[in-house]
Amino acid sequence: MKQMRLLVAGAALAALAIGYGLLGKAGSAPPPVAQGVVAVSARPEAAPRVPPLAAAPIAIGAAPAQVETQVRLAYPLLRDVAFGCDARGCAITATIPPPTDEAFLEKRQAMLLGGLAHTVEALGYAASGPVQMEEVSENLFHIRLAVAQGRPRG
Repeated sequence: MKQMRLLVAGAALAALAIGYGLLGKAGSAPPPVAQGVVAVSARPEAAPRVPPLAAAPIAIGAAPAQVETQVRLAYPLLRDVAFGCDARGCAITATIPPPTDEAFLEKRQAMLLGGLAHTVEALGYAASGPVQMEEVSENLFHIRLAVAQGRPRG
């Protein structure tokens, strides 16, 4: 039994010595040391000054409810304002009731000639075309402004 322990201990010691010789650094040359000259400039060169850029507006569109609210505030003459998407794409739709006076007609004209498009562009949407109008009855119009998310490229 004593011989067996001695034999096992000797085998373990031999295995350890072989492992160290194969895997260790024994007998191997030292790693090469990088040699060379590093030059450091005495004065750093000044980079040209670049003026800071103005923060670009985020091109993420506002929530549909916010778009509807802003359009209603900008154009209280509109009825049934809705923002939605269907097979034709996203759009703002509304109804324009019959005109009541000259001021109403002027406000409607300004809205149709770009005012509505500017309102939605401020909310992160770009008009995809002109306002489409459909007369549903005498002087009662249903309008549709197709929009896409993001600001137009100028």
